[in-house]
Amino acid sequence: MNPQIRKRMERMYQRTFYYNFENEPILYGRRYTWLCYKVKIRNYSSKLRWYTGVFQGQVCFQPEDHAEMCFLSWFCGKQLPAYKRVQITWFVSWNPCLDCVAKVTEFLAEHPNVTLTISAARLYYYWGRDWRRALRRLYEAGARVKIMDDEEFAYCWENFVHNEGQPFMPWDKFDDNYAFLHYMLKEILRNPMEAMYPHIFYFHFENLEKAYGRNETWLCFTVEIIKQYLPVPWKKGVFRNQVDPETHCHAEKCFLSWFCNNTLSPKKNYQVTWYTSWSPCPECAGEVAEFLAEHSNVKLTIYTARLYYFWDTDYQEGLRSLSEEGASVEIMDYEDFQYCWENFVYDDGEPFKRWKGLKYNFQSLTRRLREILQ
Repeated sequence: MNPQIRKRMERMYQRTFYYNFENEPILYGRRYTWLCYKVKIRNYSSKLRWYTGVFQGQVCFQPEDHAEMCFLSWFCGKQLPAYKRVQITWFVSWNPCLDCVAKVTEFLAEHPNVTLTISAARLYYYWGRDWRRALRRLYEAGARVKIMDDEEFAYCWENFVHNEGQPFMPWDKFDDNYAFLHYMLKEILRNPMEAMYPHIFYFHFENLEKAYGRNETWLCFTVEIIKQYLPVPWKKGVFRNQVDPETHCHAEKCFLSWFCNNTLSPKKNYQVTWYTSWSPCPECAGEVAEFLAEHSNVKLTIYTARLYYFWDTDYQEGLRSLSEEGASVEIMDYEDFQYCWENFVYDDGEPFKRWKGLKYNFQSLTRRLREILQ
């Protein structure tokens, strides 16, 4: 084995970057995967620490010598305390292979204090079923997966390349390649997930009044069709906020887009139930209220773990607009958390374990919601 492969570098040469990060959807002859990273660590004192660097891995080597595995070995060797919030961003020439995806999902499950964003120049075997499932598995495990755009290529050029003061120069068909890969990834990830991993549920659904570091919404849903006044189960799944530079699609909007395009019929009556980690923002609340006003055959019940900016008048007005259009908005209690655990979490047969303060937080949030909706 070449010992240089596992060695962490600060920067790469210009020709290496242009050759390995070219975003042509299908490329041959690239035997190496390159991974540029930045790690941001926040202490309770709000002071930030940064780490940056580059790893190289050879595709034909054993998985432990891949760039992703080299990074995980380096990072875990730092033995950071669990109370520190860590944000990791990878800029990779290829998205992770199947073996690396398995290790990355294990790593995220073992480190709930870590968030990971993976920006890929290209998608590896994106037409293969197993590779598409691997991308979805990363997404379900909480990783943000996206395609590198022009700003990120420029960022890598400035921070991870011996650029000699030269600006980043996009190649021919750069924008077309990005558009194609962005659309392909969006298609792979656009359908609802079946379930989420336990560490995701416990972290994002903990019903704290003020939950710092939870900067995205997870939405579990059931759709029932009303037949002869009785609800018949139809669809269920999980959505989360998508990292989309064009739409910044929140989980509520993702559900509405999917529901309108795949399920909704004016000839049927629906009962839709959401279990959300955060209550809707004003924009999403307005869109949902407008949707309900236009579709009298849809009844919506929202159980939320937490209230988003409950002290802000715009957010309060958003909740009231939902209630005025017939949506039932409630705070999740123990039975709701247990229901989500049993129906939307890969629980491996383990029972739901309540956290400290669940009942007290439920009562406090319920009082606040009643005050808002009065």
